[in-house]
Amino acid sequence: MQERYQSIFDIIGPVMVGPSSSHTAGAAELGRLARKVLGQQPQQIRIDYYESFAKTHRGHGTDFAIVGGILNLAPDDPQLPHSLELAKQRNIDVRINEQAEISPIGHPNTALITLSTDPGRQIMLAGCSIGGGKTEIRRLEINGGSLELPGPLPILILTCKQASLAAILAILGKAKVDVLAESTYHNEAEQQLIALSLAAPITEKLQQKISRHCSQLVSL
Repeated sequence: MQERYQSIFDIIGPVMVGPSSSHTAGAAELGRLARKVLGQQPQQIRIDYYESFAKTHRGHGTDFAIVGGILNLAPDDPQLPHSLELAKQRNIDVRINEQAEISPIGHPNTALITLSTDPGRQIMLAGCSIGGGKTEIRRLEINGGSLELPGPLPILILTCKQASLAAILAILGKAKVDVLAESTYHNEAEQQLIALSLAAPITEKLQQKISRHCSQLVSL
């Protein structure tokens, strides 16, 4: 199993607007990651909560934390508690739902974040906050393409030809970056949606080298 914590500070959590590292700081990180996958400000935000998140999101600031992350606010940004008002000022439609079912990704602190733009781009990120501000992403849907993920970051999301994957894996291998898991959404299009779970983050220079072999790359 991959290590989730490297120091006591991972358990205590980051510098943040309170009250909770898991329900606030971790939630803000889930929002930031969803925004990163979308690649732009959304026009619509839908958040579906499960289990603990569904019961405590109002009192623990999870709503403003996730929306703040989507607006690219840091966990310690003093504007974070006002993110719902900021979204309204930007004409972003925000809808929040409490689901009675168990988490579809097997964790009590689960949020499904759906971001949409006009026209026609939509992503859904199913993630959980595992404590100390740390998160896992266990499912992604991008414009109808679905990827099941093991959870721990870092993860590379690629849109590329299946034939290009060998070159990308060779680049990672040469840089001594281990690929722990691979998930691919196959469709009839020439370009495939691929997720690679990595043992360690990669440098911006390495990302640039990989991007030559794909039409889109997102590093989470």
